[in-house]
Amino acid sequence: MAEAALKGWINGDPAVYYNNAVEASIKLWVPNWDVPVLTYLTAADMQWFDGGTLDEKMQKIHLQKYYALFLVDMQQWFEYRRTGKPVLPIGEGVRNNGVMPARMTYPVYVQSTNPTNYRLAVEAQGPDSISTQVWWQKP
Repeated sequence: MAEAALKGWINGDPAVYYNNAVEASIKLWVPNWDVPVLTYLTAADMQWFDGGTLDEKMQKIHLQKYYALFLVDMQQWFEYRRTGKPVLPIGEGVRNNGVMPARMTYPVYVQSTNPTNYRLAVEAQGPDSISTQVWWQKP
């Protein structure tokens, strides 16, 4: 909601949505958390700053969203691919010529049990590789 309010898609104060989301995320794991969220965010240097640029605000929102979605299947990766945020370090473990993966490859069972449609999908989308951009990433 903070992102939607920041972009003007909904009414409301992005700072309020941001703070409420951080508090809800913490309380999901620590229900009895009693530190005020503003105290926590200030100590972590992650407090909302109205004077920041759109990019800086999006970085804050999506870093917190990344933390909140860390153990929620692959949602954090989907959000990262959608927004490019938060800025993540690319270390030696990324064996894709230093490029963050863009997509998952088709499982072997799909390739073997549905070869006709697999070939059609690859023809339409591009190589079945983690570096092949998905439709919304293509220029």
